Amino acid sequence: MQHWIPIAAVLAGFAAHAADPREVWEQAIKAKGGRDRLHSVHSLAIYMKPAEVQLPGPPTTWLCVFPDRYFEFEGRAAGSQHAMVVDRTADRVALDATGEPRNARRLMPAEQDRLALNQLVFLLESAWLQPQPVEARHNMLVVEAAGRTYRLSLNGESLPERIVSPPIPGQKPKIQYEYKLQRYRDFQGVMLPARVSAIGGMRESTWDVDYEIDGKYNPKLFERMPNLADGPEPWRLR
Repeated sequence: MQHWIPIAAVLAGFAAHAADPREVWEQAIKAKGGRDRLHSVHSLAIYMKPAEVQLPGPPTTWLCVFPDRYFEFEGRAAGSQHAMVVDRTADRVALDATGEPRNARRLMPAEQDRLALNQLVFLLESAWLQPQPVEARHNMLVVEAAGRTYRLSLNGESLPERIVSPPIPGQKPKIQYEYKLQRYRDFQGVMLPARVSAIGGMRESTWDVDYEIDGKYNPKLFERMPNLADGPEPWRLR
């Protein structure tokens, strides 16, 4: 004997799993430390140490100066190193890498994306970037920001444990961003992940991470060519 479930009951079941994306977003913002605290952050230093896992990431240091500048220092294979400064206002990317001549060029899509990613991955929302929530179902929240779509998987505390931004249709080259965020701790009133994994293609790199919010930095860092001799924290030089 067949038992038919009324379509209204089926639809009601689907609706029960959906939620107001704006309410879910507000819960996540509150869990991160609250909108007032998040919007008060102007810079974030990120110290990434290779985690003791099978696929650790290289030693990396970032300084994010919101909304339009960042510095990156990264150790690479065979002892090589890479330092880069990005300034969107000046439309300038400057590079110093072991074995490569220094050069300066205009921003490419990956650097443009990184400026938004730095804010969304670590703060969710800032005074300059307010993603728009568009869908929420189960523990998944979909938001749009800076021309890209992001899928956030939230844990039981409403904090993102995974963030994926699929390639933009028609864009070449196709770029996808994927992060795993774990071991949240309170850093100066902001909940930040003390373990971060970045996934690119078949490669996953994992770091143990420490942070410094609104530390002092020399703004002239973004006006000069990066120099590997200045080390991983050149913003402290005067």
